[in-house]
Amino acid sequence: MTSQSRSKGRHVTFLTEAVNDLMLLNTARPAVARAVVSVLVRLERGVITPTRLRSFTKTGDLSDCGKLTVLVEDHPEHRIVVRDVGNGHFEVIEVVAIAERTDDVAYLISGLRLGRITDRIRKSDTEQRLARIVAGRKPKGR
Repeated sequence: MTSQSRSKGRHVTFLTEAVNDLMLLNTARPAVARAVVSVLVRLERGVITPTRLRSFTKTGDLSDCGKLTVLVEDHPEHRIVVRDVGNGHFEVIEVVAIAERTDDVAYLISGLRLGRITDRIRKSDTEQRLARIVAGRKPKGR
């Protein structure tokens, strides 16, 4: 690999929870998991760049983070939330969360995982909201 092509690549790491997100997604929706891996490969190669996020009351300040969209036919849209841990240009990236876009789940999870939701009551409300969303998506007993 030449130094020119190496400079375009990125270093991508994962929070343990993000690895778990991907493993659970692979069990529940393998096609979406494959699409996530494809997006992450393109990210690492420097082919795509995350769209920078902002600070919102419900998620906390995620302005050092970005999102990547994952689309798979017949599945809900998913988001990969990544954090810029380098120089502000998404060259060194940490994958924070992989989740459905619906109900802002990916962003809420990211705010919690990164400790960006600091108000005790808001944090509790967010945790309860996520628990309800996840419980509502589990398949019913047979």
